[in-house]
Order: sequence, then C-alpha cells, then structure tokens
Amino acid sequence: MKNRRAGAGRTLSLVAGTVLLLIATFIDPSSVLRTDSADKGTPPRFSVLGIDSFVPAAARADHPQRRDDRRASVLIDGFDSSAPGSFPLTWKAWRGDDDLARKTYTIREENGNRYLHAADDGSSIIIRKQLSEWDANEYPVLSWRWRAKVLPEDGDERIGSRNDSSVAVYVVLDQNFIGVPKTLKYVWSTTLPVGTHHRRDGIGRPHVIVLESGTEKLGEWVKESVDVYADYVRIFGKKPPRKAVGIGILTDGNATGTDSKGDYDDFMVHRRNTGS
Repeated sequence: MKNRRAGAGRTLSLVAGTVLLLIATFIDPSSVLRTDSADKGTPPRFSVLGIDSFVPAAARADHPQRRDDRRASVLIDGFDSSAPGSFPLTWKAWRGDDDLARKTYTIREENGNRYLHAADDGSSIIIRKQLSEWDANEYPVLSWRWRAKVLPEDGDERIGSRNDSSVAVYVVLDQNFIGVPKTLKYVWSTTLPVGTHHRRDGIGRPHVIVLESGTEKLGEWVKESVDVYADYVRIFGKKPPRKAVGIGILTDGNATGTDSKGDYDDFMVHRRNTGS
C-alpha cells in the first residue's frame, strides 16, 4: 500500500511539473512584462514600494484612511530626480538585465526638463516600475508624455516578425495565480491605425491598444491620458484588484532589425474629472 501511494505521488508530481514546463514554454518572453522575484521561493511579484504620496502628510498623521484627503493626481515619475546620462531611479530591468537596460534607457535634459530617452540596439528589453500601492479603482486614469523619434520600419504589433514599437507603455494591474501578468500595452505604431486593439495568440501576451500612429506627429511631444480601469474591465471582464502591479516601458526594433527611438516623461495617475 505504501509503495502504491509513493508511486501515485511521484506520478502526480511528474504530471504537475510537465504542465508547468509546457506553460513556461508557451509564454512569449519578448512580449510579457515579467515580474520575477529576487526570492525564487516565492511567486513572481513586484515588492511593495511604500509609496505614500497618494495621501498628503497632514492627512496621514491624523486620519490616513479618509478618502476626501487623497490627492486628485499623483506623480509616478517625471525623471527629475535622476541625473542626466544615468539610468532612471526606482526603475528595474525586466529579468534583471540591468546592463542591457542601461545601454537602452538614459536620462536626458532639454530646455531644463529631464526625460527618459530610449534607443534600441536589438536588445528589446522592458524596464518596469513597481506600483503596488496604486489602486486603479480610485485612480483609474494614467497619463504621460511621449515622443516617437525613429519608427521601426514596417512595424506591426500584430505580427511576430514585425512586432516593434517606437514607444510603448505597459500597464499591469493584476497577475494570475502562477504570476503571468494581465497586461495592457499602449503603443505608438508605425503602421496600425489609432484605436486598433489586438492580442496575438499565446499565453501571457499583452493586449495592444494603438494610441498614435505613423509620422504625422513624429518628433513632437504628445500627451496621452487613458482610463486603464475602463480598459481593464472591458478586456478582462472584472474590476482590477486594489493593489496594482506596475507599469513598464519598451522601445524596440529587434523584430524588424531596424532603428527605434523615443522619449518618455511625466507619468501620473488621476482620479476621474481632474482635468488630466
């Protein structure tokens, strides 16, 4: 009887391991915002940043839970705290490839304003900022500025061999039970029309939403404001959890083998009707 139970246990473990291996095999590493933990014994999650800027200091001291004390808008990152030529503070490379990320993403300054510049050399690496204290139910609107400088030739986010974007912003409000993120990816596409929503087949691939397209605004700063809560509910069919995962940035030209360059600045979250 003991031998039978031991044999059944080994069989169950083998089946479970095979299933997990198949899942890992079909996750597309180039299109999933990974959230690997430094502790390999825990599920992959972003750690808590302890962002307390959502509530003014006076309110935190007296009554930190009062909703009417919470700010209408909160700056996530304007890159002003990072020195020109450096890698942005509080951002991390996907999968820990910090050396590659530092070659791709650098702080620059223009007319007294600091911003993040990205130029892909074929690395196609995402950087992410963890935001576990962001509640998209209360701050549903995300805004930022970006500037496409060089569009990857014939880029088309629907096709694997052309899946490049001059500038792209990932929003991850939740993950499934094995740590695969539920990802919204907002892009400035080379060829796809504004309003396109597409998700390529495969586990963990992001839902791509085209906000800008083509060369009409090339080289110009453009402000975007998106209701990520509404997009999440529309796509995933439920409300996001109270704690978000984070946001990511990707400028890439590796699929097309062409240059891709862009700039980012002023990431903020807002309550609705704040004039953002």
